[in-house]
Amino acid sequence: MADRTTEYDAFISYSHAWDREVAHALHRALQNFGRPWYRPRSLKLFRDETNLTASPHLWRDIEQGLRRSRWLVVMASPAAAASPWVRREIAWWLTHRSADTLLLAWTDGTLAWDPERASFDWSRTDALPREEMATAFVDEPRWVDLRWLRDPEQTRSDPRLLDSVAQFVAPLTGRSKDALIGDHVRQRRRNRHWLQATLSILTVLLLTAVAGGVTAYQQRNHARAQTLVAQSRQLVAEASSISDTHPDLARQLMVQAYRFAPTAEAVGALVESFAMPRIVPSRGSVRAAAYSSRGLLVVADRSVHLFDAGRPDPPVTLDVGKRRVTAAAFSPDGQLLALGSADGRIHLLEMTDGGRPRRAATVPGPAVGTEILTLVLTSGGRLVVMTVKGGAILDVRDPTRTRTVAGLSEASVATSPDGDLLATARADGRLWLWDLSGGGRPRQVAALTAPPGSNERTPQRAAFSPDGQTLAVAGKDSRVRLWDVTAPARPVARPELYAQSRGGLRTVAFSPDATTLAAGDGDGTIALWDVSDPPRPRPGARLTGHTATVHTLAFSPDGHTLASVGVEHTGSSALRLWSVSGTERTSAFTVLPTSGSSTPSFSADGRLLAAGGLPTTVWRVEDPRTAHLTTTVETVPVNGQAAAFGPDGHTLFSGLPVKAWDLSDPANARDLTPGTIRTWGASDIAVHPELPLLAVATRVGDAVELWNVGDRERPARLARLDSLDTSAQALAFSSDGSLLAAPAHEGGSVQLWKVTGHSRPTHAGEVPTTDRVKATALAFVPGHRTLLLGDESGTITLWDVSDPGRPVRRGASTRHTGAVSGASFHPGGELAATSGQDGRIRLWNVADPRRPVEVTSLSNGGFYPAASVSFSPDGRLLAAGGDRGLRLWTVDPAGILRRLCAESTGISRDEWAEYLPDRPYDPPCA
Repeated sequence: MADRTTEYDAFISYSHAWDREVAHALHRALQNFGRPWYRPRSLKLFRDETNLTASPHLWRDIEQGLRRSRWLVVMASPAAAASPWVRREIAWWLTHRSADTLLLAWTDGTLAWDPERASFDWSRTDALPREEMATAFVDEPRWVDLRWLRDPEQTRSDPRLLDSVAQFVAPLTGRSKDALIGDHVRQRRRNRHWLQATLSILTVLLLTAVAGGVTAYQQRNHARAQTLVAQSRQLVAEASSISDTHPDLARQLMVQAYRFAPTAEAVGALVESFAMPRIVPSRGSVRAAAYSSRGLLVVADRSVHLFDAGRPDPPVTLDVGKRRVTAAAFSPDGQLLALGSADGRIHLLEMTDGGRPRRAATVPGPAVGTEILTLVLTSGGRLVVMTVKGGAILDVRDPTRTRTVAGLSEASVATSPDGDLLATARADGRLWLWDLSGGGRPRQVAALTAPPGSNERTPQRAAFSPDGQTLAVAGKDSRVRLWDVTAPARPVARPELYAQSRGGLRTVAFSPDATTLAAGDGDGTIALWDVSDPPRPRPGARLTGHTATVHTLAFSPDGHTLASVGVEHTGSSALRLWSVSGTERTSAFTVLPTSGSSTPSFSADGRLLAAGGLPTTVWRVEDPRTAHLTTTVETVPVNGQAAAFGPDGHTLFSGLPVKAWDLSDPANARDLTPGTIRTWGASDIAVHPELPLLAVATRVGDAVELWNVGDRERPARLARLDSLDTSAQALAFSSDGSLLAAPAHEGGSVQLWKVTGHSRPTHAGEVPTTDRVKATALAFVPGHRTLLLGDESGTITLWDVSDPGRPVRRGASTRHTGAVSGASFHPGGELAATSGQDGRIRLWNVADPRRPVEVTSLSNGGFYPAASVSFSPDGRLLAAGGDRGLRLWTVDPAGILRRLCAESTGISRDEWAEYLPDRPYDPPCA
């Protein structure tokens, strides 16, 4: 083998960066070509740089390389022709070597040979230096066109590279190009055969070794996975235990738990995380907070900030001087903001349409230099001010011309929203009601027995309900006294509210609809009561997390957020936002005021949601935090209607007979079937996933009708299937549209119908139920022929109906305690939601149909009986509709994780070491 090996040396010269890839590709090819038959002893690359100084040491190195080389390869290009280094190398070579050993690799520019002049055509050639090369060649020199290698789309696998390299190697070795290529190909073939044989032997050995290794590897990975699952569940449990006391840390632990393993517990914790209180970042202790009717929240710490608590926009900082703000109030219409300072001054700001306040006036309070404790702006343009030394009533209808209406020597504890009633407290333990109507001086109208501590000048010790008919006063004896003051001169005592308090009650606030009363405790607890029926109040949730006195409470305009200011474990006061619905906490992101319990229906793009049925309302829900009503469509007055978006995503259908509305412009619904008159609605509508076909359950009679809605303006009935149950959410098409499932009216089974095109469906089989229990909710798993069946006993069962004639029971659960009223699948297919008469909405992991696992029972502001449920097509939202309105949950883990990180400070090293001592510090939200 050695006697056939030829050694050669070559010096490859190129200029500037654009020839680098070409030069190196040629260099690699020359090194590898024909191995082991043709091996270069030395291949030297030299790159010219225009910024290299012409030092004698550099040229000495170049000259040594040239002397050791038998061949010079010049990368010919305009840049090389202009390079002094390339020109000097060529001149040296032509002086000390033969022009026959100079090879040209043409990479750019133009090369043109003139055979008549036996020289290059220098009127066209710009890739070589004329002075050095004009007389170098007598005959046309050898050059290889490598310009195609400059194309980034080319690779070393291009067959042209083999031919080009062979043209260079042929003169270096003295062999013909064809012989070289033939030897190269034969050697490559031998190498492949040798490699294949070697690989066969190694494969046998490898399989023998891997057989045991794979088992060990799988066991190790399984052990690691089980460890992560256990750690994930542990973190979820620990996060749950501190979710109220340390909500920021709990959020970080939840994110890390999901990061370890997306267990059912971790997913459930994420979905439920909106029920956790949110601590609003502040600089120092918060002294005051108030909501406007527009949903804006003003917060006073070292500065004053105004922001929309439902949006991520940064707050607006208000310039009100250097003295701290200690009290804040909005006018009922949200047009005026009053801020009271520690120096006794009052700043009045007008709220512009853009949401930015404009300073209107700064006026002195009733006692200059004395801290203002309480401000109340009434609808009549009056401002009630209270300090530790007394108070006053100001007329601020024109903020630039305020005037004092009356002074107050007693402690003002509450003012009605319309400004007509004022409650004050005396040191003798009596409460007095004052009539402020008529614009004159206050007039005493009644005296009440005050609870202990009510005469203390504490903000919000008492509050009037928004309708002005009820007065609530908190006492140190842990009781709230209620009076009906509809007739102020003859107040009527209502049943007292009692809280198990250690520090006595310090503050009270009514919800905007006057049905819920919140009371803040001296030990940091907030108690909620249902006072919608004043003679029979009912206790609700207790919110814990503040460690000491709660001194401010305020409900948002929609009543679904409660703001509280109280002492935290850090010792300073902070503002917390609680998600509530009535007297209970809720994890629902949004609660929309709909009427009726028809199944919610999302448009195909997930931007619109139709719900209710009494009437059907359409909501824009791209951002659920700012969901708003776009339109209301005609309803059937007697008992409402089901409605559903068709396959095109912008046509809303309801029945019966089927009507259609074009919602291309959601704000202006266009009736496509104005001539259709209905007296009865539909209880449920199922939309075929591919065809313009609807299955509609009738409210009267036991039938399901199929309608062709290909012509939206003329829906046509195709068939009627009798003896079927027509309860809500009990119709379902399979994901491929080939099957329709509906419960039988009698016998408890679920009938399966084969659907093909626009012909009448044919009976394909039936799914039995245990003890002939009636099926009440149905849903197909996306992408599968697996049917979830909920029945009137509260059981959910999963059936494989791949063969409709022989359904196979997979798994079941009996977590519901009443009839299942709704069922829906997430588009991903592994998550399902069910609702029931027991008022619970449950999420299930059904990745393994044989073992459905409950993920969580959603907190939604109490029980929500007979709701229907639906996931959005993009999987972001879960909607639940019922008689108590429409609720939306965020169920997208990625979006929830981003929110949890945005709403919490990062976990510290000490906290990490406490909860994850065996793992290196790696914060999840970094």
